[in-house]
Amino acid sequence: MKQKILLDCDPGIDDALAILLAFGIDALEILAITTVSGNRPVNQTFENARNIVALAGREDVPVHRGSHSPLDQTAPRSNLVHGDDGLGGIRLEPSQATRQETPSARKILDVLASEPADEVTLVAIGPLTNLALALAIDPETFRRARRLAIMGGAIAVPGNVTPAAEFNFWADPLAADRIVQSGVPIELFGLDVTTQAICTPQWLGAVAAVPGRIATALAAMVGEYLREDPLLHDTCPIAWLVAPQLFQSVPMCVRVDSTAGLSAGNSLGWGKERTDAPGPAQVHVHTGVDCSGLLDLMLTHLQCMTSNEAAT
Repeated sequence: MKQKILLDCDPGIDDALAILLAFGIDALEILAITTVSGNRPVNQTFENARNIVALAGREDVPVHRGSHSPLDQTAPRSNLVHGDDGLGGIRLEPSQATRQETPSARKILDVLASEPADEVTLVAIGPLTNLALALAIDPETFRRARRLAIMGGAIAVPGNVTPAAEFNFWADPLAADRIVQSGVPIELFGLDVTTQAICTPQWLGAVAAVPGRIATALAAMVGEYLREDPLLHDTCPIAWLVAPQLFQSVPMCVRVDSTAGLSAGNSLGWGKERTDAPGPAQVHVHTGVDCSGLLDLMLTHLQCMTSNEAAT
């Protein structure tokens, strides 16, 4: 039986790689893609996600636009690591699919309500605003999720946007703190593990050698991304779903600093052996990955996508 997932994202080049990887894994069934402000404002991430889905030839999967700003209604926090358009200036053919009108938070709840409880994994690889809104609107339905696989945070390593914080948690600290306390089981892929997921020039060359427009576009995007950041952050939760043996994790109680100031977005973790933790150790914090195995897995499934592309 396929694993059912809903993918919440902010494309972003590493999001694009994660989306295409998910489409290349037959064991995953993507029920919907929801978008949020993050790497770029949400109008851009929405169109980027639509165009990536079109590139994959999977416009049967709906894409929804989500929150424009963090929960505290401050201006959205974005970056330019992925270029002005979020995809390194690599132009994709525009999607011809009908634009979905249901907001992302409502779509998350609709999917969870329509599927059996404990079957859908929410994979979140951007700021957690959409998930936090869904939790606030209908906590009971939100907790029907099987688990949350989240790229975000930095427990025992420095942040990448401030010394204290990783970007996704910094972009909406209040949402991150509410989600880590949601009661839904969480697999957390923060900088503790993603800084070990290093893209090599050799791997990029292998992707570029794969025939077909998907690999060509992806290699061009990732090539631009490598100029700024060689780390494949957002692929980690997708890869873990089908190859958990590649990763190591420890259970922790996690909290996120949601106060305004220099430590906003800082994520703190208490191991289960600590007696001063503010709650139970319900978050599996991933601390290690077999990078070679991760790269091999991604290449295999991207090649599978190309085979499917040639067949159609």
